[in-house]
Amino acid sequence: MDYPPAVPSERTDFDTYDGADLTSVADDYAVQREIVIAMLERERRALTSSLLALSLLAAAIAFLPDPLMMAGLLAARTASFLFTRHAASRLERKVKANQPLMRARGILFVAMAFTGITLGLLLVPQSHAAPPAAVAAIQLVVLVAVTLIAVTLAALPRSRDAMLVCFWLTACAIVMLTPEASTGLVAVVTMLVIGVRTYSANTGHHILSAATITVENRQLSEELAEALAHAEFLSWRDPLTGLFNRRKLFEVTQAERSVTPRYLLMIDLDKFKTINDQFGHAAGDHALIATADALRAWMDDLPRDDHLAFRLGGEEFLVIAKGLDDTSAALAAEALRFRLAAIGSEMTDYPDLQITASIGLAEWRFSEKLDDALLRADNACFEAKGRGRNQVKKAA
Repeated sequence: MDYPPAVPSERTDFDTYDGADLTSVADDYAVQREIVIAMLERERRALTSSLLALSLLAAAIAFLPDPLMMAGLLAARTASFLFTRHAASRLERKVKANQPLMRARGILFVAMAFTGITLGLLLVPQSHAAPPAAVAAIQLVVLVAVTLIAVTLAALPRSRDAMLVCFWLTACAIVMLTPEASTGLVAVVTMLVIGVRTYSANTGHHILSAATITVENRQLSEELAEALAHAEFLSWRDPLTGLFNRRKLFEVTQAERSVTPRYLLMIDLDKFKTINDQFGHAAGDHALIATADALRAWMDDLPRDDHLAFRLGGEEFLVIAKGLDDTSAALAAEALRFRLAAIGSEMTDYPDLQITASIGLAEWRFSEKLDDALLRADNACFEAKGRGRNQVKKAA
């Protein structure tokens, strides 16, 4: 089953595994989450075995001469099984919702303690009239069930140990309170608990290591993907303004085979060197960023939404506007010139700064190469500057 990615959470009382501190990894909550997911998968696979164990217990109890008491204990074991299923389902919902797991794991802890008690009670001694095969079957099913549950909970040591300790204490109490109980029962249960606990602890450490590696690999993959995405962004974006750069211009135009009318607007900020010299390069950078923002806002006002803006270098910008005709292109270019002229008044940190732009407008004809269209737009922009700047000149 797929689970959503983990999100960071506050550290809880469940952050250690038999003395191993999970804070040594990059994201301890993510490791805990992987451990819980591993437990849930094991618990789901063991569901059939648990139902089979309950069925075998019911069958063995049916052969006892006085099955009433054992039937009650089996009902208690069934209740603990249902309680455990409820706790596991609650824990799974918390994992899917990326919510803190502490309370859900606390409920599982209680369910496991209850499970240990109900399993231990099933070892209560039977009368001499009870068929030895039925008694042996009950004891065998109980011991196997304890082993399977402990292994299933290998990655959750506190819940596992709660079940084992309660099972062992219940078996000891039976021997102390029931004269006919064999003292060998405590020895068998003790050896089983020690052996199962040792084995499941080793298994749990392997699960912890696997969860840690999984989380670290996932984090490395995410960091690598982010770095690659950032590198790709920088490869075709101008880092100052965020507009496309010259490299992206040729990539886009080589791939494009549009029959939609297109116009090139070559934009050159007037006397930009004077801005840098008089107000400083910080003001110049601010002006370039404001120009890029003005271009975006201007394109948003155009009828279509597939226009492209580029910073070609320095104070030179280019816009590819689509879906316009000669009249609307000329009007749009004039609107852009007025918008750029308003930038200076918006830069309140530099009250004396004024920005204007010369714009060369050229239709990019269907059969025309980009270089030729750019040359005509650039020549028109140069002519606009020669005529006094702060104006739009349409190329022939």
